[in-house]
Amino acid sequence: MTLSPSRTSDLYEFLGIIDKPKTGVTYKVRNRTTGEFEALRALPGASAGDPETRDRFLREIRIHTRLAHPNIVAFHDAFELDGQLVMTTEYIEGSTLAQLCANGPLPAAEAIRIISHVLAAVDEAHALGIVHRAITADYVRITPNGEVKLDGFGLAKPADDLKLTRTGSLLGNPRYISPEQVMGVQQLDGRSDLYSVAIVLYLALTGTVPFDRPNEFDVMLDQVRAIPRPPSQMNPVLPAAFDRLVLTMLAKQPEGRLPSARAFRDGLIALIPAPSLPAFALPAPQARPFPLFHPAIIFGTISLTIILTVLLYVTQH
Repeated sequence: MTLSPSRTSDLYEFLGIIDKPKTGVTYKVRNRTTGEFEALRALPGASAGDPETRDRFLREIRIHTRLAHPNIVAFHDAFELDGQLVMTTEYIEGSTLAQLCANGPLPAAEAIRIISHVLAAVDEAHALGIVHRAITADYVRITPNGEVKLDGFGLAKPADDLKLTRTGSLLGNPRYISPEQVMGVQQLDGRSDLYSVAIVLYLALTGTVPFDRPNEFDVMLDQVRAIPRPPSQMNPVLPAAFDRLVLTMLAKQPEGRLPSARAFRDGLIALIPAPSLPAFALPAPQARPFPLFHPAIIFGTISLTIILTVLLYVTQH
């Protein structure tokens, strides 16, 4: 059964559609018991009788129950509604970072403040061994009082869980995904998320993502082989000191990037005088850090060579 934004169930009153990402329609609902607004999301085609989508949904539930952090959208509940598996999270008033950047870049200090909170959320997920895999500016939500919340953990999975990754499938927005995602590396580590955060930072500082073409295939090629323009060239008022950090985090190979969200955040903070930033802290270091090197990276390098060889052949013929 298709959920309708105008329907009312015993549990929830549906008030409208928030968005329609690849991971399923998200509705604004009112909890009829508490009277509070919540966000309710259904996986596309997810049915209690479909083993594959049920497994994916249950995996997502396990991830959300582990993620409890001030900068991560809070998980509420998961259940079956009219034969559809759904989950509810806190409803966030305010704007997405993509909306804030629609008219141009943010002031550098504000961009760093927002991205630093995003990195706090990413640091928490990585400490639990979870890779987000789909970070975009649309999933960075800013409340009216300035709080920053990272959403979109619907594609997140434990770094060592390969069972639910389909061969040849591409998850995430091509304008934000890492080169290793384009190349189909199955076992991604946290540095893939850091690449995506760097693109979000690039957008906040310049008003545009590094690679943006009408054809998504061309965007993916750029993620693999094109060198982005330094942010200071895109935004003349931006100090050139930002270029080194941003371009480092946009390195094509994961080992060329800083190894952790904490290191990325520290690099950001060093670019702005301390009085310009409000006080906040990252969580204490956690166990299970991601390895700096992984056999999947070697596989990715080989795949990159094959992809570029095929592209050159197609271009010349």
